[in-house]
Amino acid sequence: MGIGTDSGTATGTGTGVGVTEEHRALARSVRGWLARTVPPGEARALLDTPGPPAPGARPEHWAALAAQGLTGIHLPEEYGGGGGGILDLAVVLEEAAHGSLPGPYLATVLVGAVLARTPGPATGDTLRAIAAGERTAALALIPGTLTATPTATGHRLDGTAPPALSADAADLLLLPAATPTGERWFLVDAEGLTVRPHHSVDPTRPTAQVRADAVPVPAHRTLPIDSALARDLAAVLLAADACGTAARCLRTAVEHARVREQFGRPIGAFQAVKHLCADMLVRLEQARALTWDAARAADEETGDGARALTAALAAATAPEAAYTCAKDTIQILGGTGFTWEHDAHLWLRRAVLARQLLGTADAHRLRAARLAAAGARRELTLELPPEAARHRAEARPHLAAARGLPPREARRALAPTGYAAPHLPPPYGLGAGPVQQLAIQQELAEQSVRLSDLSIAAWVVPSLIAYGTEAQRERYLPATLRGDLQWCQLFSEPDAGSDLAALRTRAVRTGEGWRITGQKVWTSAARTADHGILLARTDPDAPRHRGLTYFLVDMKRARGIDIRPLREITGESLFNEVHFDDVLLPPDAVVGEVGGGWRVARNTLGNERVHMADQLTFDTGLEALIARSAETDDATRARIGALAAEAHALACIGLRTTLRQVSGLEPGAGASVRKLVQTAHQQKVAELTLELLGPAGAVAEEAGERALHGFLMSRCLTIAGGTTQIQLNVVAERILGLPRD
Repeated sequence: MGIGTDSGTATGTGTGVGVTEEHRALARSVRGWLARTVPPGEARALLDTPGPPAPGARPEHWAALAAQGLTGIHLPEEYGGGGGGILDLAVVLEEAAHGSLPGPYLATVLVGAVLARTPGPATGDTLRAIAAGERTAALALIPGTLTATPTATGHRLDGTAPPALSADAADLLLLPAATPTGERWFLVDAEGLTVRPHHSVDPTRPTAQVRADAVPVPAHRTLPIDSALARDLAAVLLAADACGTAARCLRTAVEHARVREQFGRPIGAFQAVKHLCADMLVRLEQARALTWDAARAADEETGDGARALTAALAAATAPEAAYTCAKDTIQILGGTGFTWEHDAHLWLRRAVLARQLLGTADAHRLRAARLAAAGARRELTLELPPEAARHRAEARPHLAAARGLPPREARRALAPTGYAAPHLPPPYGLGAGPVQQLAIQQELAEQSVRLSDLSIAAWVVPSLIAYGTEAQRERYLPATLRGDLQWCQLFSEPDAGSDLAALRTRAVRTGEGWRITGQKVWTSAARTADHGILLARTDPDAPRHRGLTYFLVDMKRARGIDIRPLREITGESLFNEVHFDDVLLPPDAVVGEVGGGWRVARNTLGNERVHMADQLTFDTGLEALIARSAETDDATRARIGALAAEAHALACIGLRTTLRQVSGLEPGAGASVRKLVQTAHQQKVAELTLELLGPAGAVAEEAGERALHGFLMSRCLTIAGGTTQIQLNVVAERILGLPRD
């Protein structure tokens, strides 16, 4: 294609629908071209034009759009297209929507996508004309009252189609109609139809009424189109369009929140505004991930089940994200957002149009639930670059030593080789990059080798490597990586919670070392741990974070430690209170600098968040709900479909994050978004599981006991590792760049 190399950022905040460098470059190029060629005033002029547009009118930018190859980017080269796929087109559509591109572009390329998958004598010339920009097209997604009666030369078309996007500007109409043998599709020249543009909710891309009065359609214009495929492609492309609208809304809201002042401060410093913006990002990233995979599934032709499922999940999520983000943007803009002069209502109008044409989110959730109950699944796989084969071959003889061993023994066998933690620097690991790490994981799975979990130690080790002394590393790291030393984390306090800067546990320097006095809470594994990592205040006069120091505590030998089990709402005691009564720690218990504990703690907590954001797919809890969905009502099935969308979005976000790392890019917002989505998702699964038991769920016996325990236990998920509200602040400040409060 002929687009230049204008620089620019990815659509909105973070990565767009596409994650590869090629797609990021494509997005930048399209954005640059749009900025040069389609000024914002073009869309505004359509808003202010009285009445519907003249039938058949094309926008001024159409010839330039075609000259850049954008009308045929997804079409085969044999028809003059760019040889790309639906994912390439989705990247372009996201950018086009971000720039509020008016006109029949989406409708035309959608017809091209459907025809490219439909063999027949009429499709070749039509595809060439679409790729060259010589013809515009539109389609109706359902027949409406259209009927087709067989004739000697083809069919006679009668009736009225439902509102069709951009039909007013189309030369060709692709229309489904009812026939005596079922639904069939017809390619009809617009001049033979009565096309009446509507006073549409979105004047930049209006719908139109299409009526046929005894219109003859020759036999070669009757096409063997798969109706489900056509509607799935429409869902994917409208989802991509919705992602662009949501991204534009988020960008506008964040930019406004940074500079708009109220009560002497930028409104972005207020937690309510931060949370609203962070929620918008979470919705956008889920929509992008689902749209990305639905486009991939359409390109891969993996089977009707996977394609239909991913399309339904994208359609259930992306248009809703655009709709809610547009409403939230108006809210953040305040009175300005409610004015005709601001473009916010244009984005809301676009979102409403897509939502009305595709159908409600619940309709797509119901379809997803039905497809999942019938066995449809989408397997996510990662294709590694060629060097992965070399890494696997290098790992094979080392990993063979652990084959057949229990997980703890396997860890003990591999730790000295570096293969138990290949991401760590030598001598503790291999200093492996993302590709080598993934190759080793594949080889471990191939040889059925499973390593025991390091639990808290997985967060401790990187901090000791980064800030520990040589003696500390020699003493603790080999034994920890072998699994011989167990750790606990002594950070949280009753009056501090997630605010580590408010810690009160004191550490006073003495001639023998340090004396610790205070209390910690919510400490898991305190009764079994060999050692703990402790954050205590060593300088009470220093500003908040600067007076903290990071210590190592021998939980078995240090005197004055009183561990008291803390009974939780489940009736169990997984957590503990830990009291320190003049506990003496040696001088070498300090990790890093005295007073520099906040820096070390942040390293530990950073590892914690990554650890807690492990990929989630359709786990056993959701699978059980899907299995029961047939016996539930539509409202419950829609809830199950929503959970399926969240679960698949989590898996897709995880894969997209990995792909970025494999490509040498920063992981982006994925880890933070996944934690926010995953914890609430698990809570909703637990709640619905209990709810479906009915009266049996009130009985703490058998199935009711398991479901009740899962429900009660799930309440800690949005607290542990940083509450949801704190995580929203982190996303707003660190990812969106809103001011700190």
